[in-house]
Amino acid sequence: MKKILSFSLAGMMLASTILAGCSTTAKTESTEANKEVAESTTAGTSSEHTVIKLLVPGYDGGYLKEELDNGIAGFEKANDGVEVEIVSVGWDELNSKIVSLYQAGDAPDIMLTGSRTLKQLATLGIAEDLSSYITDDFKANRVESVLATGSVDGKQYGIPMAFSSRALYYRSDLIKTPPKNWDELLEAAKEVHSSNPDVYGFAIPTDITSGTDELLNFIYQNGGALVDDKGEITFDTEANVGTLEYLKQFNDEKLVPDVVSTARGDQATLFANGNLAMFVSGPWEKETLDKSADTAPYKVAVLPEGKQKAETLVTDSYVISSISKNKDLAWKFVEFMGQPEYQRPVSEAFGWFPILKEEFEDERFKTEFMQAFAASIEYGISEPQVEDWDSFNKAFLTAVQKALTGEMGAKEALDEAQSEVAK
Repeated sequence: MKKILSFSLAGMMLASTILAGCSTTAKTESTEANKEVAESTTAGTSSEHTVIKLLVPGYDGGYLKEELDNGIAGFEKANDGVEVEIVSVGWDELNSKIVSLYQAGDAPDIMLTGSRTLKQLATLGIAEDLSSYITDDFKANRVESVLATGSVDGKQYGIPMAFSSRALYYRSDLIKTPPKNWDELLEAAKEVHSSNPDVYGFAIPTDITSGTDELLNFIYQNGGALVDDKGEITFDTEANVGTLEYLKQFNDEKLVPDVVSTARGDQATLFANGNLAMFVSGPWEKETLDKSADTAPYKVAVLPEGKQKAETLVTDSYVISSISKNKDLAWKFVEFMGQPEYQRPVSEAFGWFPILKEEFEDERFKTEFMQAFAASIEYGISEPQVEDWDSFNKAFLTAVQKALTGEMGAKEALDEAQSEVAK
């Protein structure tokens, strides 16, 4: 019985054509693999009662609750005497909670966290190196480029369980041809707001939880980066300054809602209420927007490009604690949840993209809606890997807010952020 512990606080779609021709073989191999996983999880079990803890951000709010509950029930049934306790934490406190639990010697056996924090968790000794657990068969079933986002310096610290892509949502009654580049994006926002003063042309979220991922799309599209090839933080580059100066134009022209208080989660609501004409987000917004499609009709388009086509590759991963007393059992759970019958519902829950190769065969990826999100994946660039994500993230977002509101010039704000993280 599951228990809940609550703390208040690149060419991936191209691969589908190759995989489609091997669907029968893949399904046969998958069936055998599932059988082997099920057998392995029951091997060696006894009447002893063993508890493993799984930390899940947002669980109390419903995040993946149904999907994880189903997987946990299956795992407990296959492993007599094993119980999975869920440790639910808030999104905003996720990273700090993991660190504090580890320092207190009470880190959960398994943790769901953004892959961007893996370097920090590895550096602090929190995350177990899972390289020795990963077999050729395990890798053969997974999308290689997605699995790679869970590695740090050649070692596998995370096993990705969620992978998202972005596209541009736009009001199809107000914008006949979606913008294809930055110049057209700015011009379209101006035209919509000029004709409809109550409608913002675009939105630029800068919230601590997800604002950085959205801003990174623009950083990468302008040829910039927040970390260089050597792992050094590079806030104050010419390319990054140019990106913020471009985005500032939207705020100067009052084409966007307040950049400081607007979060990514606010965008769909603003759009559905008729107050926003364009925004960037993932497929999970569809359910909300479909409900208001009569009054706020919409379509999706490929992300407008800057100097180059690019988007942020965002994954969340299972991480096993280095101080867990049940590492082998924790790995069995991760492996169990990676079976298609449990991974597929997780991917489908928020319109995420494939973790497993066989997911490419799913009909949902063949729709026009999903093709807009798939189009940018081959140009994807991973999130930065840093040793202190929270400080890094706060410094960058503070600089963005200061630059976009005019409190500081873009170069001055990024210089300040660079100095802050260098302390």
